[in-house]
Amino acid sequence: FETKSSGISIIGGVTETEYSISFTSSGGGYTHTLDASNGAIQYGTLAGATTFSESLSNGQSILLMIDDGTAYTITWPTMTWLNNAGSAPTLAASGYTAVVIWQTNNVVYGVLVGDGT
Repeated sequence: FETKSSGISIIGGVTETEYSISFTSSGGGYTHTLDASNGAIQYGTLAGATTFSESLSNGQSILLMIDDGTAYTITWPTMTWLNNAGSAPTLAASGYTAVVIWQTNNVVYGVLVGDGT
């Protein structure tokens, strides 16, 4: 990359860190903390009902890829959903559902990528 007086110019591509989620078994369900320090692209297959928490700071974001062919329940952290009628998404019956989560001005936001089917 080059540093210019008007900012940073990236020549070539950027490779993001990928992270395979290991869900923690907890009280008959599973938990996972969404933490941007694990990587900008995080993916995993649900093994049961799952509760997500988050530890994002302002300016951090995650592309979350969730595979859930069994229709397990997800409990999301407190966040503002900007599409999907302002509601948490229903996950696709097969393959991955993509969700982008970020924090700005101390508010966590989420967006379903695509139609989720």
